[in-house]
Amino acid sequence: MPMNTPVTSAAIRRVDWKLLDRALAPYSTDSLLVLFQAALTSPDFQRLEDHLLLMLTRVMRTPLRVGAPAGADDLPGLVDAIARAAPGRGVLTGRDPSDLRAGVGATVAGERLLVHPGQLAHPLLVLRGLELTALAVDQPLCEAVGFGIGDVLDLALRIADRALKALTPAWPEPYVAPDGAQEGQVACRLTPAEVDAAAEIATADPVALVDACRCPEHAERALTWLTSRVKDLPLRYRPDTPLLGPVLAVTAHGRRLPVPAGAATDAIAPAAARLLALLPPDELAAAEKRLQEVTVARLAQLLGLDHIPTITGPVCRMTSPTHRYDIAVVSSVADGALSGRVEEGRAALADTPPGRGRLVVYGGPRVLTRELVRDTAFLHVEELAEILHQTGGDPALLALFVLELTEHPGVHGVAYLDALDAWSLWHRDATLLLPGPDSDDIACVPVTPYDEVWEHAAVHAATDRVLSAAGLPGVRDFTRVTPLPPEPGARGARACLEYHSSEGTLLVRTSTVPPMVIVAVPSQQRGGPLDVRGMDDLADALHTALSTIEPVAAHATLADGTPLIVDVTVSDEPHHLPAGALVPADVADAEDGLLVRAGAEPETARIGLVVDPPLLAAFAVDGQRGHRILGRLVHDLITQVRTGRAAGPGIDIDTFTEAWDSAHPLLLVAGITTFWPSTHPAFTLPRTPHLHARALRAAAAAVRRAGVPAGTWHGTDACRPGGPAEQLLHALEAELADQISAHQPALFGELARHLNAAWSHRTRSQTTIAVNLASPWADNWAEESRRQQQDAMTATTALHLLLQQALVTPPAGDRPVDVLAVAELVALAEVVFTTGNTAVSAARRLHDLVLTIDPTGLFTLGADPDTPAPDQSAATADHLGFDAGAYQRARHQQMIEAAADTELAAFDAASVLARPHVRTPVAFTAAALPARSELAKADQLLVKDWGCGLDAIVAVLATASDWPTSESGTTTATAEELVAESAAWSGLPSGQLHAAVDRLRLHPGNADSPGEHSYTEVERRIRPLTHPLIAHSDQLLLLPWLAHVSRETYAANLDDGRLPHPELPAAVGQALFRHRQQLDQRLENDVKDAARRAGLPHRFRLLEKTAATLGILGLTGEIDLLVADPDTHRLWVIEVKNPTRAVAVHALQQHMKKFTARYRDKLLAKAATIAQYAGQAATACGVNGEHPWRILPLMVTRTVEPSAFLADPRIPYTTADRLTAVLTHADAPRPGWTPDRSNETPRNPASQA
Repeated sequence: MPMNTPVTSAAIRRVDWKLLDRALAPYSTDSLLVLFQAALTSPDFQRLEDHLLLMLTRVMRTPLRVGAPAGADDLPGLVDAIARAAPGRGVLTGRDPSDLRAGVGATVAGERLLVHPGQLAHPLLVLRGLELTALAVDQPLCEAVGFGIGDVLDLALRIADRALKALTPAWPEPYVAPDGAQEGQVACRLTPAEVDAAAEIATADPVALVDACRCPEHAERALTWLTSRVKDLPLRYRPDTPLLGPVLAVTAHGRRLPVPAGAATDAIAPAAARLLALLPPDELAAAEKRLQEVTVARLAQLLGLDHIPTITGPVCRMTSPTHRYDIAVVSSVADGALSGRVEEGRAALADTPPGRGRLVVYGGPRVLTRELVRDTAFLHVEELAEILHQTGGDPALLALFVLELTEHPGVHGVAYLDALDAWSLWHRDATLLLPGPDSDDIACVPVTPYDEVWEHAAVHAATDRVLSAAGLPGVRDFTRVTPLPPEPGARGARACLEYHSSEGTLLVRTSTVPPMVIVAVPSQQRGGPLDVRGMDDLADALHTALSTIEPVAAHATLADGTPLIVDVTVSDEPHHLPAGALVPADVADAEDGLLVRAGAEPETARIGLVVDPPLLAAFAVDGQRGHRILGRLVHDLITQVRTGRAAGPGIDIDTFTEAWDSAHPLLLVAGITTFWPSTHPAFTLPRTPHLHARALRAAAAAVRRAGVPAGTWHGTDACRPGGPAEQLLHALEAELADQISAHQPALFGELARHLNAAWSHRTRSQTTIAVNLASPWADNWAEESRRQQQDAMTATTALHLLLQQALVTPPAGDRPVDVLAVAELVALAEVVFTTGNTAVSAARRLHDLVLTIDPTGLFTLGADPDTPAPDQSAATADHLGFDAGAYQRARHQQMIEAAADTELAAFDAASVLARPHVRTPVAFTAAALPARSELAKADQLLVKDWGCGLDAIVAVLATASDWPTSESGTTTATAEELVAESAAWSGLPSGQLHAAVDRLRLHPGNADSPGEHSYTEVERRIRPLTHPLIAHSDQLLLLPWLAHVSRETYAANLDDGRLPHPELPAAVGQALFRHRQQLDQRLENDVKDAARRAGLPHRFRLLEKTAATLGILGLTGEIDLLVADPDTHRLWVIEVKNPTRAVAVHALQQHMKKFTARYRDKLLAKAATIAQYAGQAATACGVNGEHPWRILPLMVTRTVEPSAFLADPRIPYTTADRLTAVLTHADAPRPGWTPDRSNETPRNPASQA
């Protein structure tokens, strides 16, 4: 009867040696050694490493024989034979092999050596952990056995490096699977070129590498110790253990042969374990202490600490007061003691307060796997180093990751095979856990199918090679490394690197084509033209010019491949010739002559230049003079390097200069006079998707607690009073208020500090954007300006909401306040604000809505994609179909166009740069309001009703914005102190200034706006921007940048005939309305000028009575502009309006309903009348004769009109500055917003005036 024989471990290990020997027999021993070395070093055979090693060792074990030479074509048959001979041997399919072609390396004694990953999950982490361990144990090991772990690393890496450098040039291009290929197939290729290249190293004795090691004497002993006779190798098959074990060389056939590159890497860890077992017992305690010191020092370096914490025992405790987590540092040399040490560290963190993350960082040769995290996370110090490197040194991301692991909301714990698997998933998806009710489940992190540490190193391998060739530290020594995207004209890899320390910042740019490194040291003068931000721009521009302009790049390419090093530094003082030295005649007489400090060092391929104020001033206005000077200087310095290295003169000066001068200037220095506050606090609040994910989790929990029903609702069903959208908003608003109340009172001051810094950043960023949009490279800034402005607006809006809510529901709890606490509140406020705006605008029927609430509390709300656009001509239209995104994009585009038309003002750059950031006292100047003007009447009415006029408001805000503060940027003062200082500067009566302070004060009494969801309102809401003096106890909290922006807001609104104060007296509002009517006259004049520029017959202001006399009967209202185009037979009926801009949801709704009913529909009626009397209308414009006229209504406004973005706008809309282009364009505009057509070819340029 049939029997089922169980498969045993012996059966798995069994090899049919006879079958294998028959396959190997025809070939010579030496050719097989070469063939298998080539295959084992090939990137296409990594999955078969165990099979190939088995064949290689079998060849070494059998007697030396002659035979046919084995070649690449014979390898498939041999692989098939070993697969049949050893069917129990696994093929590596659980993860993707690490990319050998990238050229990942490690630095040994300043020399970069290529690394083979072997069969290790994280070979680079193993190497780094052993390097750290070697610092602690090598001294006693050398005394005991004559060498240490560092010598093993040195020797093993050199064996792998020699093999990889020999074979890498022979590797074929990566295999690309054809379409339709079966998934999971393994492609194995070997070329004759690889076999030929392997002949050089396959039988080369590793002793030849000893002299290159750091300590040849130690390396030679290590090689002897790690050499084994082939017959002594156990060769037992264990899927998780290297086949050869701690062996770097094998003696066979009377010679010493190197193990393959991968086997050399695999040998390092077991060799280190054997060495550590030989550590003398009496040295173990001292080694453990040294390892703890090394681990703590390494962690302090990674965290950027300026001191190394005191070590008082086996556990060193550290805390992060700003990022809400505590660390226990432990280490272990002995393998069996690590688990106990980690538990000691965990126990040391037992008293960590709730809400703080707990992290045990450990050092040593071993990395923990298969962990279940409940209350404490565990990371090897080199795992932590990898995490920080991937975050660009951002401590907030590390802290958030630790909180995610240790809080694990909703589950009992988080399990993973590898801590970096958890990190990769969290870093990529922003969360490990989706929101949901609490359970006893364990969240299991899926295994990452590749080595993310290797992949990260592979991305930067090319940069690493350039840095190494230039004698600079490797990528891992920099704080932040960013690969640069491809740019037109650029070839090879390019990268941007930063190194931050207590001494300052170092900026580095690299490229592989041409091989080049730019090392830039910014000015230590914060806020100077070439501080970190300015020098970063200059380094970027120089990098782009040297790597993308073909003749320039060719000149910078040295024949021997040595990287060109460009040093750029800053001098705050102008250069002067030494006493008695004369300026060369060719410099003194040159038009662009300038004294510049620069130099070249051919031996190291290094050039250097120092940017002083005169050179920087040469980049003023259009930047061209400085660009020309620097181009000639760079050419001359590179020529000196080339000549000194016998590399030829390179590209001639004329060709170089022509190409260089054709590019945009490297730099542009613009001079502006500002009334900014004296301190410029940096806005450093973390804002990442991970914070947003935490905010969504908090929001989902609030939704569950509030019992908001789950389901999907559409349109009015979602937005009905008391409906799901209303319940959702109440839950979110209550959660925000509760979270604010739960924090310690210090939260209020922190919110104010961050809000002040956010406005500082936003204001200065807007100035930078405006200058760059007026520069030759404006196109590069279009999208960047949109992103920066959106981010800045989101941050300030959220902080406004939080600060005002903190006045209403003051923080009075015990939850600690740190940067993460503020960042999480900002993220939650963004969720509340975005959700509220969307829901309220849908409730007011600006657009349709679909709301989905999941039982977990997660929700989505937005426009319903299945709802057809409404017919606005119907009186019962369900919603307006307003496209808010398109409206905002159009407004931003108008800003870009206005900035592009701005001409940067000329200024005395040399004088300004000689005394940068000089603050000049300015005397108070009262507002020059024309007598009996509507503005003057409004000001008088303000004094009557409020007790203060515009001058008092300006004086108080200007004084507050210039109030001296600490580095934090904020301060406090009493109302009396602010009034006294304002009076001393302005000379205004103190009574008016007291009244102005009262009108500008935000306090609990007026911060709580009446009505629901008041944060979605702007025009009729008291808010920090209109009331920037924040009540704090019995004083005023002064935020200079908020006060500055508030003053700018009042001024901008006044220019537009408004005041942004919701409590404006009615009589003042009427006076401002009359002033706005006068502004309408200016718009009409602009429109008239645009019609003249179009060169088309037109009639301005066609009144009803005048129209009737011309035979146009029944006209309802005047036509602002009538334009006849006899060539295209277009008859334009143009309405000109200058409505008050609406911002908030309710204001937008009222505005658009009013605009469409009062203005758009009347324009359509006028166009219908003109259609009946088209001939007479054309005659009114001065065009006679019969024409088939096409009537085109057109609405013209000063700014972008939101009604143009309804689902059915019905008529075209444009602005006055675009009118000429619209009238002369070959195509008539469609209904809706008319895009910019100024850069398009007009219909008939010759006909334009």
